[in-house]
Amino acid sequence: MIFKFKNKFSKCCLISILFICVFQSETVLASREPIIRVLISKNNNLRIRSDKSIPLTIEGKFFSSKKIKGLTLKNEKNRKILYFDKNKQKKYDLKSNQQFQVRSTDGRGIWVGQKRFSGQLNLFVFESEILVVNVLGIEKYLSSVVGSEMPTKWPIEALKAQAIASRTYALKQKGNILYDIDSTQRNQVYNGLESSTYKTIRAVKSTRSLVLTYKNKLINALFHSSSGGMTENSQDVWKNKYPYLSSVKDFDKENPKYRWQKKFSNNELTSLFPKIGGLKNIKILDITNTGRVKNVKLVGNNGSEQISGVDLRKRLGLNSNFVRFKFFEEDLNKKFPMKKGLIVFGQGSGHGVGMSQWGAKYMASRGQKAERILKHFYKGVQIKPFRKDYL
Repeated sequence: MIFKFKNKFSKCCLISILFICVFQSETVLASREPIIRVLISKNNNLRIRSDKSIPLTIEGKFFSSKKIKGLTLKNEKNRKILYFDKNKQKKYDLKSNQQFQVRSTDGRGIWVGQKRFSGQLNLFVFESEILVVNVLGIEKYLSSVVGSEMPTKWPIEALKAQAIASRTYALKQKGNILYDIDSTQRNQVYNGLESSTYKTIRAVKSTRSLVLTYKNKLINALFHSSSGGMTENSQDVWKNKYPYLSSVKDFDKENPKYRWQKKFSNNELTSLFPKIGGLKNIKILDITNTGRVKNVKLVGNNGSEQISGVDLRKRLGLNSNFVRFKFFEEDLNKKFPMKKGLIVFGQGSGHGVGMSQWGAKYMASRGQKAERILKHFYKGVQIKPFRKDYL
């Protein structure tokens, strides 16, 4: 009986010690977790509120740990003003360069417009706009990014690959003055708590702190939706050449938008190219080794101009610059001469550099692990836990 008691006591002690060790290690990990500052709004009219009963706390020039349910910032008669839900009549005039912080202890987050965000909000007031920056741990941030950038029904190994690429990309952006990264496709999409799911949390947790490095530095972990068969060399899209961003075979044919086309009327072309009087011909001057348009000469009724394939893609709003062109005659009215329209035939979606998300999905569905997927699309990289000296 004494032996059994001692045995149970020993087990209890062991469990307690393990619990304390795990708790402390998680606390240490949390304390070491990098913080990311994400620009989530550029606006002059803004609504911020708590989820339910737990109030928000606001800090700033006029306030010291003030508890509120919600607040509104807006332009009113050439003034920027702030007021709270409980007293809408009392309005505070906002001056340029003022700053506020809003935080909450509620796990359901803080509503900014129609989306919820965890962590803290930093508000910066300027003459032209009000910036809202979400400040939070990078792992919490990533659980939303993975779900914002990739369908959560896709294989878990594809989601893991996305988590590692997105973590690397975000940490590479750190160091700006007001915020580190944008929440749109300009950097990578972040929709707050709305895009965080059990599966994305699992993908992030199972890859915690892992990043892509080349010669012990974070890589520029670019990714895109679909390359159209071959990814692109970085120097063929932008000026910089990165050895790890070289062209490789893609596996993206399952993408329903693998091949696409877009049609433009003569009137649309006239408004898109007013300086040269519309568009009656496009001469492809250079293509990349993968077949993407590098430079073109545009010919209109009033002249011509040369632009890059990247700029033409932006001007026409195309999915990619892996394109070819065909003009056709528009029969608008038999009383007048025929006018030219344009059909653009394209492949893939995005800039084509780095990891193809549809390619990652295919590889994962064939049993490939995240590490294998990443090392296919990023040549010569290593996958390691993040360290500050990688920056």
